[in-house]
Amino acid sequence: MDRRRIRVLLVEDEEIHRVLARAVLRAAGVEADEAENGAEAVRRVRERVGGGGAYDLILTDKQMPVMDGHEATRQIRAMGVTTPIVAVSSDSLPSDVQAFTAAGADDFTPKPLTKEKVGHILSKFGLA
Repeated sequence: MDRRRIRVLLVEDEEIHRVLARAVLRAAGVEADEAENGAEAVRRVRERVGGGGAYDLILTDKQMPVMDGHEATRQIRAMGVTTPIVAVSSDSLPSDVQAFTAAGADDFTPKPLTKEKVGHILSKFGLA
């Protein structure tokens, strides 16, 4: 089966979480660009919209330096980007999920990211 390449932006400030997510995404057959904070994510998305081809999926943490996941999500949506954004956070109270949804996220999954969770996310958004 010939699968198209899925482009994912992983937004995570903690190195250990990026290492784990990178391995999980690779195991799921997905390559990811990485951003260490929300401001970097907004910049990368803007560059892609400007000619580098849009991402198919954005996975973002909540608490990061420079710009958090909520604000990054709001700014990405303000650019008119409709790419699915999934919050991946250890802060998973209903109020945390609602705050991400209000910012423009399409879904939420609690950390840690697993191959099964990635498979579910890809299926949900028609990427698998």
